[in-house]
Amino acid sequence: MNVEEEDSMKTTKNLLAPLAGLLLMGSLTACGTEDIPPGHKGFMFDRTGSLALYTGGSGLQEDVVLGPGTHYTGIYDEVRDVDCKDAHAKEAIDVLTKSDLTVRVDLRITYSADCTSQAQLVKILEQVVADDGRTVVPSALYQRYVLPIIREALRNRLASVTIEQVKNVRQELRDGIEADLQKSIDKQGSPILIKILTVSDIVLPEEIVAKNRQIELARQEAEQEREKQEAAKFRLERELFEAQEERKVRKEEAEKLKEIAEINAERDKNVIIKNAEAELEAKKREAEGIAAVRAQISGEYLRYLSILKDAEVRKEMATSMSQGTKWYVGPEFLIPPGGTGKVSVSR
Repeated sequence: MNVEEEDSMKTTKNLLAPLAGLLLMGSLTACGTEDIPPGHKGFMFDRTGSLALYTGGSGLQEDVVLGPGTHYTGIYDEVRDVDCKDAHAKEAIDVLTKSDLTVRVDLRITYSADCTSQAQLVKILEQVVADDGRTVVPSALYQRYVLPIIREALRNRLASVTIEQVKNVRQELRDGIEADLQKSIDKQGSPILIKILTVSDIVLPEEIVAKNRQIELARQEAEQEREKQEAAKFRLERELFEAQEERKVRKEEAEKLKEIAEINAERDKNVIIKNAEAELEAKKREAEGIAAVRAQISGEYLRYLSILKDAEVRKEMATSMSQGTKWYVGPEFLIPPGGTGKVSVSR
């Protein structure tokens, strides 16, 4: 390489060096952007450095609230933002009651940063330190603004409650804590919003739990015994009712049988009376008939029968004698020889 070529290369390098520096500075400033995630709000924070053309940054730029998206920062500026989404906390706090016994109160809280105004956002960024130096998360606000008030409210409200009463004040306790929280937030202007607060459980000391368990078991046993007694009483009443009904049925059956017997006896009595009357009537009529017959068989009628019978006997004897038949005459009967008949001649 000759001398002219070396001079030309040196000249070119001298010209390109400032240009490269300008390009480098331009690329650095052009790539200075930061993102604000969805649900966040923030501000630009003005800073300076060695490449800046001036010194003395003005800090947090409070005049413009930055929403979600990508924002140009340049080389030194930064974005400071607040997570405005709802957050949830579970808290178990031990509190001393009036009975000098400690209970554990389980709380469930839904809250968020108060991002409704520019002033509240500025207050959050000024009062609460971001763990990563940039974004203030809800848990940091919870630790600063909510938890101390909850602990104080629990202490104040349970200090006047006995261990026997503590299970019955859950709703009052929730309302009281919520009222204390809101009162403190309003008074101090704390940049936080309480959405939901519930007292999910109140855990009693183990000795109280064991005692309550014994009481509950005794109550259950008493309830079971009462149910047994009621069942026995019901069974006895049912048996008594069934016995009464059975006695009623038996009494009705006996009355019916008695009525039937009385009816049968009356009927039999009437039958006997009718039979006796019929028999008496028959005997009466028989007596009257006999008397009539006897009246008829007296006097001239008897003599007529005697003459008639003598005529029949004479006729029979005459007929038999004409045929050569011999008759034997007894003291009362005329009996033909070989005959079985009898002819009465008694008067």
